[in-house]
Amino acid sequence: MKISENKCKEKDVSFEDAIKRLEEIVNLLDEGSLTLNETLSLYEEGIRLYKCCNEILEKTEQKITILIKGDGEKYEEVDFKDFKGE
Repeated sequence: MKISENKCKEKDVSFEDAIKRLEEIVNLLDEGSLTLNETLSLYEEGIRLYKCCNEILEKTEQKITILIKGDGEKYEEVDFKDFKGE
């Protein structure tokens, strides 16, 4: 199943589907039985999928919040990007 760049932008593809397709591409490229044009086409699709996955991860990271224990047994919500850890 080929996943186009437009699908990523339209949010029609899940992270899991993109990773699965990337794995398929890697396996096909590892076989070494493709023509140069087929190899180039799969490489380009793989790059698009990589960018798509990276975009999904960046957007997800922005949404993540972490609950950390604050003073007086209260919990406060902290944005993931601002979390420094303990």
